[in-house]
Amino acid sequence: MKILYIVPLCFILATVVLPAFSQTAQNCFLNDFEPKYANVPPSVDSVKTKQTPTVVVTVNGTDDLGKISKYLFGNAVAVWVNQDVNNPTLLPYLQKLAPTLIRYPGGSWSDGFFWNKDPGDLPATVYDGTTYNSSTGSATKVGLSPHFGPNQKPSLDRYYNLCEQLFAQGLITINYAYARYGLSANPVAQAAHLAADWVRYDNGRTAFWEIGNENAGPWEVGWMIDTTTNKDHQPMIITGQLYGKHFKVFADSMRAAAAEKGATIYIGGQIIHYDGTYSWNIGDRGWNQGFFKEAGDAPDFYVMHNYFGALNNINGTTIKAQVTNSQTEINSNISFIRQDIADKNAPMKPVALTEWNCNGPDTAKISIANGMQAVILFCEMMKNNFGMSCRWLITNWETDGMFYLGNSSTVPQWTPRPDYYYTYFVQKFSGDHALSTSVTGSSDVLAYASKFSSGHTGVVIINKGTVQQTLKLDPKDIGLGNKYYIYSLTGVEKATWPVSVAVNGVGPTVSFPWGPLTNLSSIKAWSYPVGDTIRFISPAYSVQFVLLDTGNRYLLTGINENTNQNVEQFTLEQNYPNPFNPSTVIRYQLPDVGTMFQVSMKVYDILGKQVALLVDGLESAGYHSATFDGTHLASGMYFYVLESSGIGISKKMLLLK
Repeated sequence: MKILYIVPLCFILATVVLPAFSQTAQNCFLNDFEPKYANVPPSVDSVKTKQTPTVVVTVNGTDDLGKISKYLFGNAVAVWVNQDVNNPTLLPYLQKLAPTLIRYPGGSWSDGFFWNKDPGDLPATVYDGTTYNSSTGSATKVGLSPHFGPNQKPSLDRYYNLCEQLFAQGLITINYAYARYGLSANPVAQAAHLAADWVRYDNGRTAFWEIGNENAGPWEVGWMIDTTTNKDHQPMIITGQLYGKHFKVFADSMRAAAAEKGATIYIGGQIIHYDGTYSWNIGDRGWNQGFFKEAGDAPDFYVMHNYFGALNNINGTTIKAQVTNSQTEINSNISFIRQDIADKNAPMKPVALTEWNCNGPDTAKISIANGMQAVILFCEMMKNNFGMSCRWLITNWETDGMFYLGNSSTVPQWTPRPDYYYTYFVQKFSGDHALSTSVTGSSDVLAYASKFSSGHTGVVIINKGTVQQTLKLDPKDIGLGNKYYIYSLTGVEKATWPVSVAVNGVGPTVSFPWGPLTNLSSIKAWSYPVGDTIRFISPAYSVQFVLLDTGNRYLLTGINENTNQNVEQFTLEQNYPNPFNPSTVIRYQLPDVGTMFQVSMKVYDILGKQVALLVDGLESAGYHSATFDGTHLASGMYFYVLESSGIGISKKMLLLK
């Protein structure tokens, strides 16, 4: 057989990729972006399942969705709980969790929080906006109940100390409502000066600040004011336009104060994440348009809040409904915000979800459903380039909060609920760049992926259904090592809302009934040899955290293991990766004619000298692959040739070192 070699010059063209949403120089959450390196867990060798896959998950190693902000993994302290969370029992649990950011001093409670002292110009009563009657334009008045920082638990200084011990950044929610109900001649300037004084006292310790909490909501003290006592002619009901004007005053004062201290701070302004045109709440109507118009480029980021899951507890009777609604809703939220920014010609800024958690029945909030939901929301935020998130809340009594603070005689205070364990693992298995995934075989399975700067790939699988699935993982264009590692989180009880979680089969203890707290750090991952396929079991209502070892091996992807390939002709595919260093995979197919084939595959350099024999022997019909290792060869063009049954096919490849 005569083979003709044609050697053209090959040029590699670079493509320009436009930045993803808010993956720009304006993104304050990426200013201190750092590469993240995977920690390969201690493991126990395990036997790979031989069950036929029911679900195939493809991870696209070349489809980079953008950098992952380290500030997604935040939490919050609510001072009104009146407990010092900076205590010797809780602190080690928080240090193990390693939140990257802590919000302070609370949500709506910040409307009456004065960080240093009583300013001396407060009204005795304020309107309760939730009682507003649109027909009469009136509402019921209630006592203001202000709170002064030095008397709170945790105090401001204890909060700072907590952040230091956790190596966490801070997010401080400024009392904006005071700019509305204050009795001075210029309440906006007075409130802005108070905020600026806080920035001075902070002295560069806190990078992120937000002006007010859910200001468009009638449950906030500043939503409705008494115009007979207001001295700067503000309207009775807040608008987005008014908030935008006030925001600029606050931002200017606070940035000037930070500059005095040689510090840089980033300030967020609140927008709504849905179309408020016809909202029942008149504050929502035109909020974003007014805020964007008046605030202009002043905000460093946009703030949204939401509680995900079953709206008003409807359709929240199952874990599947709870987590499905969460995934749908957060995507709807960010899609609306992006479109609204574009429609209103507002500056493109990163989005921060500074308060979020589970909406639904209390039984869902304290069950594994909350943990599964948290995993989905964290992963969706990574995929959609959110800049920051603060999950609500570190602790809050019986039916809320990550750590228990109730009155049970059998459950120790500060015991972590199931969501603690899910949050612990999702942070460990998330890299620094998000990757795209696709799932075939079941709509009950969700998949997310990210890559580490160390070359490892993290994959998160959520099975929200009632049926066990067998997963096959196809890592497309991803270099693999020899092993993959898995932690599988499952519910312990056979119940609608399991309240205890097991990690790789290790469940709770008598002392800590909701998860394996005592030995969490010592639980070993299940490790499996990669071989020619990555497979594992995903039980019903479970989450798998998977780490793929990094290396130079590439698996063939896209092969359906449930069908027999009937190949009608010889096919030689382009090697992948190409260019490569030092190894690459070559895939080929042999026709199904009912016989075996004598096959050889040789590699030649540009001068026609054979440098490798990859295949030499009998092979059956179907798909095959060979790996070429160019470790000991020089950079340059090489040719690989498939020969069988009098047929020869050749292709070129490029080794670049």
